[in-house]
Amino acid sequence: MESYEFEEQLVGAMMFKGDHIDCRDIIGKLPAEAFENHHLRSMYEVIGALINKAEPVDPFSIQSGVGEETRNMVLALSMRCKSGANIKAWAKRVRQCWMIRKGVSDLMQAVDTLRSAGVHDINDRISDVTGILSRLQFETNDRLPRRIGDLMDDYMDVLEKRMKGSESGLYLRTGIEPVDDEYGGFDRTDLIIVAGRPGMGKTELTINIANSIGRQKGKGLFISMEMSDMQVVERHVADRSGLSIGVLRNPLDMQQEHYTKLTAATGTLMDEKNYVLDGSFTVDEIIAQAERMNMGDEGLSFLAIDYLQLIPKPKAERPDLAIAEITRKLKQFCLRNKVPVILLSQLNRGVESRSEKRPTLGDLRESGAIEQDADVIIFPYRDEVYNENSDLKGIAEIIIGKYRSGQPKTFYMGWKNGHFVNIEQEDAARRYAENQKESASQNDWRG
Repeated sequence: MESYEFEEQLVGAMMFKGDHIDCRDIIGKLPAEAFENHHLRSMYEVIGALINKAEPVDPFSIQSGVGEETRNMVLALSMRCKSGANIKAWAKRVRQCWMIRKGVSDLMQAVDTLRSAGVHDINDRISDVTGILSRLQFETNDRLPRRIGDLMDDYMDVLEKRMKGSESGLYLRTGIEPVDDEYGGFDRTDLIIVAGRPGMGKTELTINIANSIGRQKGKGLFISMEMSDMQVVERHVADRSGLSIGVLRNPLDMQQEHYTKLTAATGTLMDEKNYVLDGSFTVDEIIAQAERMNMGDEGLSFLAIDYLQLIPKPKAERPDLAIAEITRKLKQFCLRNKVPVILLSQLNRGVESRSEKRPTLGDLRESGAIEQDADVIIFPYRDEVYNENSDLKGIAEIIIGKYRSGQPKTFYMGWKNGHFVNIEQEDAARRYAENQKESASQNDWRG
């Protein structure tokens, strides 16, 4: 796509319209570097400067601001252009041509990077190329603001579907019944953090949520940097069958009931389209894999990553800035592709040294960036891990530390055979309150 004609038409239209709202809008969105021709770029810069100073935009003012070699072009262009009606269309074409030139330049850089790869650094070079490709932006966005009143018909359709019990497509059910009842599910652009200390069930809860989303929206991708693909498969089989990992690892002791559950679970998983990839991957490599799978009509229903601290950190001055780069890119992936990301994370060891073990946002490692980018932060917590005499055995607390579209709250699930199961909230809340009262009385006695 040749840009000279579009650039000429745009500059001519801006000279014709002068200090007009359309010209101000274009100057605010289209940088001078978008112009390939240096004469037209010079004229555009002068027009922008005149408008910003609220000075007249006419050929003679523009001539006085450009270089000598460009002055003759100003008068010739102003005489040829007699209308500014298509000014927005010309600006869009100039931007598109600029994005294509940038894309070609980036692709050539990627080709040169691959050509320079050697046996000793081929993985690093591939990672560099993946980063280059993920930054490609062929921007043709001409969406305009829409009046809220004009959107009400679409929203009423969503409400009608919900009233009929059908899915609106806007939100994804987590499979955690009290969470779905309270919030209505998660948004398709959410970055969801599941964080906890070892043994709390982070991976199990993630598989639970991912399987629920996958059942609604199609194929999902689980990136495992801690377990092998076979271990992830075993976790999925255990989750679907309700059997413990111990039973699956000692199949000679299985009973007929176990075989029935196992057969049903494997049959279900065979029909579904969940994928697993194990190994060590940079955030750019993870995003490249996910975007490849998101191509086509069916798309990707979720991306789950186990876990944040195992992702190789990009170069940065401080560890928290490296983490910020990772979470920022993952959030951009969510927004760009409308695919939710479930990201597991560890907590600081400081939790272990205090009497109250329930986690808070401050317990997240390098928590600043995680808190900022995450839409949802979930802390699974089981009191029996720390207190073998706990009255809350068999109960897990699902602590929502952050929910961008609602209030943080604590929910309860059962813990059976190493799996989360839905339970009555009132009964669990009563047991929790009694346990807290008993703990307080013991502390008073000790004091």
